Amino acid sequence: MKKNSILFVHPISQFSGSLKSLEEYLKLLKKKYNLYFIAPSGISAERLRKYGDVTCVNGLSKFDNSQIGYYRGIRWILIFRELFLLLPTIISAYKLKKINIDIIHFNEITLIPTIFIFKFFFKVPFVLHCRILFKNDNFFGKKIINYLKINVNQIIAIDNDVKKSLTKKLKVSVIRNILAKVPKKYLKKKENKKYINIGYMGSFLKYKGLEDLIKVIETMVSENYNIKLYLAGSFINNNFLFNFFNISNNIKLDFLKSKNIISLGHINTLEKFYSKIDVLCFPSYLNALGRQVIEAGFYKIPSIVCLEKNNSDSFFNKSTGLSFKRPGDLIKLKKNIIYFYINRSEIDRMGNNAHKLMSTNFNNKTNFTKLENIYKLLLN
Repeated sequence: MKKNSILFVHPISQFSGSLKSLEEYLKLLKKKYNLYFIAPSGISAERLRKYGDVTCVNGLSKFDNSQIGYYRGIRWILIFRELFLLLPTIISAYKLKKINIDIIHFNEITLIPTIFIFKFFFKVPFVLHCRILFKNDNFFGKKIINYLKINVNQIIAIDNDVKKSLTKKLKVSVIRNILAKVPKKYLKKKENKKYINIGYMGSFLKYKGLEDLIKVIETMVSENYNIKLYLAGSFINNNFLFNFFNISNNIKLDFLKSKNIISLGHINTLEKFYSKIDVLCFPSYLNALGRQVIEAGFYKIPSIVCLEKNNSDSFFNKSTGLSFKRPGDLIKLKKNIIYFYINRSEIDRMGNNAHKLMSTNFNNKTNFTKLENIYKLLLN
């Protein structure tokens, strides 16, 4: 039986949560479909080669109207990068026409200019995967919503928070991130052990709250708390515009000098990280849960997160972890860490609750079936 072909358009060259989340689905999709990819040269392109043919480009044109990355002030300079990337995007779309593609799956809502260009070259169904909170209340947000309503066949949100940010004007299906292979063994926590180990996984960026977390940990160490912070991730290589205008989001290197802060670098095996920690901390400024919270739940580990409003069914305060509302609130962040430090039994209770929640809502079979049903509907 002939396999249908899907082209995935991924906009980020470096390793990211969006790439990791896509990969978990690709592990299952590659058995049933011919997979093709277009991505900027770099780590992402190399990792995607495991699943199908990859077309590398210098970059894909984007327009960031997310709640964190929307253009304002000096960030308008970044528009020049997107204009510069229009030509490579057009050339790559033209070259890909020779491939017999049945569906094109765009892996982030920032790819609006690329979607616009691909619309001229391909007459196939478009799927748009939305992974970040969208800013729907400005001029660009309203125009983008109207464009997507007409030109994209199916929109997917990774959770209810993302879905709500896209407004009720769009028909959006919620298909959650998954682990293609869920863990079978879990680290047994010891309530009387000397240290409590906090974990952070992700890029070493300010807007993900890592700088705040490091400040709190260093303060607690100076106050003689027996605490360690394990970091899994790396710095982002900025392009020349970020460096020239000094708008890098990377944290400062000198924050990593404490002996109680252990950097594991980029890891490929989740167990290597989650077996070392008691509590995951993701105090992001994004007002959204990272996929780290989902992974931690599968390993029976509770999380501390920053959420102004939680419309999602993937985290419940005081049940699967602890949350605070205002980004950068070091007092509340410290208070939540101390709560787990004092109440070690709560780590087990909330960790077990997180595992139950993730096993239900982020079940790989359920969510993969939802995605495959969308493909089948569009192909028919």
